[in-house]
Amino acid sequence: MWPLEGGYHDAITYNDEAMSNILELLQAVAVGRDEFAFVPRKTRTLATTRLQQGIQCILDTQIVVRGRRTVWCQQHDPLTLQPTSARNYEMPSQCDSESAGVMMFLMTIPNPDVKTAAAVHAAAAWFEKTGLRDVAFKAVGGSGRQLVPEPGGNPIWARYCEIGSDRPIFGDRDKTIHDTITEISEERRNGYGWFNNTPTRALQVYGTWKAAHPRTEAGGS
Repeated sequence: MWPLEGGYHDAITYNDEAMSNILELLQAVAVGRDEFAFVPRKTRTLATTRLQQGIQCILDTQIVVRGRRTVWCQQHDPLTLQPTSARNYEMPSQCDSESAGVMMFLMTIPNPDVKTAAAVHAAAAWFEKTGLRDVAFKAVGGSGRQLVPEPGGNPIWARYCEIGSDRPIFGDRDKTIHDTITEISEERRNGYGWFNNTPTRALQVYGTWKAAHPRTEAGGS
């Protein structure tokens, strides 16, 4: 939102695929796809410019840890581009669900340049590294949802991972950050999606995409 007003409403927002949806719209307008075939050339050219700026914003906000690209936060500061907080229990971190959506969008770009392809490869590598296996997040008796053993289950990912260590972290309404899900209030533990399998679909698509866009050292880490 412009002009800036203060608070998390100003942030670059990857939540709910807000950024990806806007860029997909610009992508459709830029090429005159389907119902946008009527759009005049001048508007298509402007849409192309704004699309490229949006893609560059994605590349510039990808979190880098010790020289290696990882994924994205839910929101990024509009001026510094650094990860920033959203609601009280949504802390600066590496966010799996939003990052999977960003990665899916990047894989729709025809003929991606080296830097864009490198961003996708880096995100995929992070997802493959951080998936939690043989566990499930579900209700246990009368104690609410917990992370419990489930041998042979499909991988799941923590909604938030600490930047630098990749370990799952959990927030509460009082802005405190915790190492385990059992440390936060029952209301937040049972009222928020702390674990999910959203990256699974992105990795499935990546399996085909990477064959057409192999990793190269020129793309950087």
